[in-house]
Amino acid sequence: MLATRVSFSLRSASSKRFTDDRARISRVAFARALERSPKGSAARPYARGSASPTPRATSDDERARASDDDEPIWARRDEARKAAKEAGGVPWPLYLLGSVIVLIAATGSAFEYAYKNPIFGVVSADSALYAPILGWFVITGFPLAGWFWKKGIDGANEASEAQDKIDGY
Repeated sequence: MLATRVSFSLRSASSKRFTDDRARISRVAFARALERSPKGSAARPYARGSASPTPRATSDDERARASDDDEPIWARRDEARKAAKEAGGVPWPLYLLGSVIVLIAATGSAFEYAYKNPIFGVVSADSALYAPILGWFVITGFPLAGWFWKKGIDGANEASEAQDKIDGY
């Protein structure tokens, strides 16, 4: 019983010392980071030696940014959704999906022409419409797939930038 109490007291003393060391290291690291940061940066939100926060925003632009940050994130996201609905258009994932479908159709048409398979089992290879139909799919399919892909990537980039703006980056 005595051995248990001694080991428990030794353990609690060593863990307390470990916690104190970690807290001291954390305070020193924070103080060094504050010394290295520029005077007007956001890393130093409080004036030195004061217990209460003092705003550093002095210009009109900084005050405007500070008021934008006061709005909750969910309210900003709701506004962004409403703006996206008002803008209309096709969502960017559908452009990417369309690109993949058109690219597969164009590639399949090239293989059907090479192996003389009937188009959808309806138009046989000896028909006069066989080459023009497959040629139309192949010639227009690849550029159309590229255009869909570009529109999809542009839409994804716009959505990413809008999300970054909402999140404050």
